[in-house]
Parts: sequence; structure tokens; C-alpha cells
Amino acid sequence: MANVLIYENEKGLSVELSTKKPFLLQKFDGFGSVKNNISTFKSPFQDGATKQNSTLDLRDLSLEGCILAYNKKDMMEYRALLIRAFNPKYKGVLTYKYDGGEKQILCEVEEAPIFPHGNSYFTQTFNINLLCLNPFWLDTFVTGEEIISWIGGAAFPISFPISFATKGETKKNIINVGDVETPIEIIFKGPASNPKITNLLTGEFIRVKKSLTADETLIINTEFGNKKVEIFNVDGSKTNAFNYIDLNSTFFQLQVGDNVLEYSSENGIDPSSVSIKYKNRYIGV
Repeated sequence: MANVLIYENEKGLSVELSTKKPFLLQKFDGFGSVKNNISTFKSPFQDGATKQNSTLDLRDLSLEGCILAYNKKDMMEYRALLIRAFNPKYKGVLTYKYDGGEKQILCEVEEAPIFPHGNSYFTQTFNINLLCLNPFWLDTFVTGEEIISWIGGAAFPISFPISFATKGETKKNIINVGDVETPIEIIFKGPASNPKITNLLTGEFIRVKKSLTADETLIINTEFGNKKVEIFNVDGSKTNAFNYIDLNSTFFQLQVGDNVLEYSSENGIDPSSVSIKYKNRYIGV
């Protein structure tokens, strides 16, 4: 399979760069390595230094290609399309399809596409530079679908590896196959009393000190910079429930490998369903 890049901005406009016309992909860089910034301190008379922490840097992506057209009119339309798609005012998602699968990454356009001089109405080279504030590549799909387990009434033979039914086991082993830890979205469908979910391998937990009715759904997002605790009602309205969080809670993420998660609800009230959603994260492709 040839390498294919598909960029879609937040307005829904997308372009494909590949071995096909009109946007021929010739070179791309920055998809693999990402710099590790290591903070250290040095004591008097110490040989070397002591590590404090380390964080991954931003990811810079560069794309080079060529527009192939049959006439001047087509060339100008293709140029305009490339400029509109890679508009620096809008964020976007870059999807990379290759022999090993496909991954995506969130991007910012550093500047509008550059068109070097010396081209014709039939060919036009271009350069595009993207900046990824979050350096991780993600799966293009969400692992974990919400599955509703009905209490009483009709029963459906549905199961899912990372969803928690109201009957049977209250814990599951969720395996993060990515390169680094990844945030999760936890969905409690009421009723529930002070719902709690715990990672039994790390001891971390998230507990919301609130009772949910059968018409309410609690959604918790543990992503850094995007943490949310919200209650959704059947009429579509939502309430910020951050103030109900147990102060001993940790907005934990899935560790690489095994994560045994267990849910609980007090006063003998079981939620109609609990599910986990996440995307594996990768350092490079």
C-alpha cells in the first residue's frame, strides 16, 4: 500500500496527498522521532547530574508535494483548494495510511501552503508545515463502545471486552496496547449512588459523590487540559458536576499494558451500564 495522507480541517474540508492526482505526495518528515526534554539538577561536586523529569516536545511535520493539472484553470482551483484546507486559522487532523495500518494526529498549520516559483500551469510544487501540540499519534478508532445492559425485561446476548454489565463481574482487565498512558472517558448510565471506578493495579480511583436518576448519564473525561465531569439528562441538557468529585480522586489514565478497572455504586443501586472509551497513543509511526 502506498503512503496516503488525508488532512481535514475543523470546518470539514479535506484533501488527500498520495500517488494520485492532483496532489502528489513526494516527501514527508517528522512522523517518527520526537525530542525528549530532560530536566536535571546538579549538586556541588556531583559527577554528572540528577534527572528531575522528562517531557516530550512538540511534533513538527513537514510535507512536500506537487500539484498536477491539465490546464491553468485546474491549477488555480487546486491551489485554492489546498490553501482553504490548510488554513492556519483552523485546527485539523492528519490521517496517515500505510502498510502497517493507519493513525491520526491533531495539527495546527504553521503557515499557509508555500508555492515556490519556477513552476508551470501543469505542475506546481508546494511545502506545508504542521505543528502538533500533542505529539502522540492516535488510533483512528475509539476502543470501547457503550453497551446498555437492561435490568429485567428483554435480554440481549451482547458483550464487549471493556464494558461493564449490571449483572456478573464488576471488573475488567483493559489492555492499553499503545506506547504511553492514555486518558479515558467513563460513562455511567443511572441509576447510581456515589459512582466510583478504581484501577485495582494502581489504587487510583475516581468517585463522584452524587446520586444519579435513571434518566441521567454521568460522563467523566480524564484527558490533561480537557478534564470534565458532566451529567446529561434525557432532554439533552447537561450540568457541570466537577464540584461533586471526591477530593481524593485521581483523574487517572490507562497505564501501558494491563489495567484492572472495577466500578461500584453505593446503597445497592447498580447503574444500567458503565463503559470506558479511549484511543491508544503512539510515539511514532
